[in-house]
Amino acid sequence: MDVVLRPINDRFFHEQVLPFFTRAMGDAAGALEALSNHLGDAQAFTLCQRLASSALPGGVGSVDSDGWMDLVDRLVFQPWHEAPGGWEVGGSPGGYADEWDEALNLALMVEDPTYPYWDTRAARTVRDNFRRRPPGEQGLASLLAGQWDPFPDFPPDRVFVTQGRGEYAVRERFAFADWAWRPAKTVVHWQVNLPRKLERLLAREQERMKLPSLPERDEVLGYWTGRLPQPPPLSVLFSGLGPNAATWIRELGALTLHLRTAAQTKQGLAALVTRGTTVRL
Repeated sequence: MDVVLRPINDRFFHEQVLPFFTRAMGDAAGALEALSNHLGDAQAFTLCQRLASSALPGGVGSVDSDGWMDLVDRLVFQPWHEAPGGWEVGGSPGGYADEWDEALNLALMVEDPTYPYWDTRAARTVRDNFRRRPPGEQGLASLLAGQWDPFPDFPPDRVFVTQGRGEYAVRERFAFADWAWRPAKTVVHWQVNLPRKLERLLAREQERMKLPSLPERDEVLGYWTGRLPQPPPLSVLFSGLGPNAATWIRELGALTLHLRTAAQTKQGLAALVTRGTTVRL
């Protein structure tokens, strides 16, 4: 797998994780001690205490890198809930995983009405440029590429790095890294607008194939929006998807299901590009 999407507890991320990372940039030991006071999770608490006790004065560079990576992974990509003894991890992490290039391709098909997905070379160029410096206002595609919105009070590529991608431009209020997140209100906004974007994608395909109507249009849209449990068999292959049209429709359904589930449960979303990616940059 090359990219992972996970739901995150919105309040935990706002109240604990973001302030922790901000303080840790200059005072890692103090940030770790403060965070541990709010944790009921034994593993995360132990990591905080061990890292704090061995940290040198300074920011995140003063702590053990392996332990820090383990802690960040647990804070960002596990399902947290508040308990009487503090914040705890509970339940299965659940989420979406796919090859990074493929997931970005699907997201751009939905988000960008000018994305030339039917042209292999042109589409590849767009995705390569997108990953080098992901623009904002491209919804799920921007998240998958690591762009931050809202702008963070810390450089995210100093917190967690897998590929070495990142930029933190304070004046431009622009940041991206190998991981990113979106708050629950943004995920709900995406979900509200998703049916319109999916209909736009299908309308483009109908126009490209010069058909008076698109076969299985309602069934495909019903699957993508969760009204139908399975995609239909295709009588006509979508022109932009080629011989793998049925597989792509199913994969896009899996991606939209994850977005829909996060929105319905009022959770944010976190994305991480894993170390195993082979996408060229």
